[in-house]
Amino acid sequence: MSDRPKQEEADRFNGAESDSTPSHDDSAENLTSAQYDSLSDAPVTAELVSGTPNTDSDGESSGAIASSGAIEEFSDSYTWSDQSSGPIAPRHGSDSANRWWSAVAMVVISLVSFLMTSVLMAAVAVVIVSENASLEMLQTPQLMEQALAETMRSRLGLFISLVIPQLALVAPCLLAAVLSPIPFARRLGLVRGRWPIWSWLAVGAVSPLVGIISGLFLSQFVEESDSLRNMSEIFRNHGTSGFFLPLAFMIGVTPAFCEELLFRGYIQQRLTRSFRPWWGIVISSFLFAAFHMDWVHVLAVFPLGLFLGWATWRSGSLLPAMVGHFVNNFVSVIGIVVAPNENQDTLGLPAAALSLSVFGFGLIGFAAIVWVARRYKDSEETDPYQAMSGQRPVDPSLDQNELNMN
Repeated sequence: MSDRPKQEEADRFNGAESDSTPSHDDSAENLTSAQYDSLSDAPVTAELVSGTPNTDSDGESSGAIASSGAIEEFSDSYTWSDQSSGPIAPRHGSDSANRWWSAVAMVVISLVSFLMTSVLMAAVAVVIVSENASLEMLQTPQLMEQALAETMRSRLGLFISLVIPQLALVAPCLLAAVLSPIPFARRLGLVRGRWPIWSWLAVGAVSPLVGIISGLFLSQFVEESDSLRNMSEIFRNHGTSGFFLPLAFMIGVTPAFCEELLFRGYIQQRLTRSFRPWWGIVISSFLFAAFHMDWVHVLAVFPLGLFLGWATWRSGSLLPAMVGHFVNNFVSVIGIVVAPNENQDTLGLPAAALSLSVFGFGLIGFAAIVWVARRYKDSEETDPYQAMSGQRPVDPSLDQNELNMN
């Protein structure tokens, strides 16, 4: 069989556009069903990604790709229908899609990296900032706790203690994405996706609203934890001492970059192809919340994780969630700094003007997201899975001859 029909199908599946209309002979236009079905043994996406053809025992190319365990899910997470409808829903039963254990391994590795770096950086910050640093201090828990509290009041100490461990958290998944045969940006969802760029701002507007609503609901049942109270006090002291904007950007940008790349860029993408999408979103959101360790904080951020996870999956891009996470943290820092003295509870409402702004912009953003989600629900541009991989689907309405001619 000529390679032309297969190559043209591959070009269409990956959104390739030619400058001129290719010519077709009768054999191409009258591709038989048996010949078309034989394409199911040749994962075109993997072939285009790696460029490595399979060879049979005689050393001859079989037209299929050598799909080892190292090939990531984009190469084999789509199944081909028996008809001429092209790729359909992700193939949850495939070997790659069932590699959910790699997400678990990434969580463990990243958590170990984060905890080890946190301990190391805390000691480094104490040594750099504290005037009375000594080996005895580092070995005595009570003295170390007091020194660490003093260190966090230092701008340099705060940066060392918070930012560097976050970079250690995301480092393993960045390394895995670099080693993946899938392009780095696609593997982590750093693509435009299917939603218009302005909708990312709508996600950013809704995120603080989700955070405030979940905090208000939670405050009816639990009190603010000691760790949240202490962290709020540290942020308030820095924010009122001329370090407000650097603090807001540091707390906004760092988690939006590091946590999103890990939990929704790497882990959620794996889980949504191993299980049903909603299960993948729920599990990755729970892991994201559990990472905050303080149980009150875990309950408070879980709804935000669900929203950002849904936005990531539905838009086909990690970028809206990164914008939403940044805006949520930025607004949270503003709320802590400007909160009146009689209402400094992290779970409570911030200043009245800020609260009204969050609710106003949040409702507008919510309406915009509902419209965008409905508008692009049946879009022919991409579905959520293919948007993540930068692929374009084959229109399932085309019959076999139309598929070959296009």
